[in-house]
Amino acid sequence: MEEQNTPVPPEYQKRFNEGYTIAKYLPELASQLTEAMKDHESNGFQDGRQQFFSEQPKDKRPAWLSGNRPAKAEPQLDKNKDRDIEPELD
Repeated sequence: MEEQNTPVPPEYQKRFNEGYTIAKYLPELASQLTEAMKDHESNGFQDGRQQFFSEQPKDKRPAWLSGNRPAKAEPQLDKNKDRDIEPELD
């Protein structure tokens, strides 16, 4: 990623950090605030929120829940083999 050499205004950085943090802990509130500020020019809040969501994985479910499990070879059972079960004696 390229680094920007232009100085970032402190107010923009403050709003960016607020947008990022609120999106992390209160995503519903961040969406509502972004919707309320959509008519304003970018003040950093929307950019911070967008940055947080761009860093998140698309699917948060563990691999074992997503159904993308590696195929395992099914063990071959020998139906004629004794299963070490003793008959009950009366």
